[in-house]
Amino acid sequence: MSDLTSVRPDQLLAYSRTTTYAEYLAASPQRQFLEMRRREIRLAPDDQLYFTAYPDLAHWLIVAADDSPDTLLVLPIIAHVAASIPRLTLRVVREEDAPSLLAALMDDADLLATLGDADLPLLISFDEEWHFQETWGPHPAAVEPYLDQWLADHPESEQLADDDSPEGIAAYARLVEKLLYEARLWYNSGLNHACVQELRGLLARWHDESIDEGEEA
Repeated sequence: MSDLTSVRPDQLLAYSRTTTYAEYLAASPQRQFLEMRRREIRLAPDDQLYFTAYPDLAHWLIVAADDSPDTLLVLPIIAHVAASIPRLTLRVVREEDAPSLLAALMDDADLLATLGDADLPLLISFDEEWHFQETWGPHPAAVEPYLDQWLADHPESEQLADDDSPEGIAAYARLVEKLLYEARLWYNSGLNHACVQELRGLLARWHDESIDEGEEA
């Protein structure tokens, strides 16, 4: 049995003040793309059954960057998985609001500094007693070869990323849009499933660890 006396009221209050995924979606300038991505995601029957039957209570917080290709591609997958788990809650916080929120949720200064430098989107998981479990993100490992090849094919991307001229900003925006739509094809050709499998693997490991801790208590 969990000891909820360890839960601090300020943790609950801080988490409750964040947005749900539906609220984030409604306010997002990329709502149309996010909704399109959501319609493209399918869970295999075995995965759906696993998520639906997952027994542990957990709280997920996603730190998101509105204009990040990874956020636009991966956040809908995380939200779809979370919606399939009855005992899991999900909230989304924008990058600029994350430092104060994470400071309220976590006491470890070294960990907070590490999270502040993480690529987005960043999934942060807490157990039912609001103990930090782990982070995940910004994308499944299987995407790395695709990204490496894309960057090799577009060597101008690094220079354009540092170009603050109006022409450079416009050119970089066009390049990011190209990446976004090419990456969408990668995800729909297998990376959606790879992402789901990584999230399932994390849940399975956290469940096994909770069982081991219960046996040791």
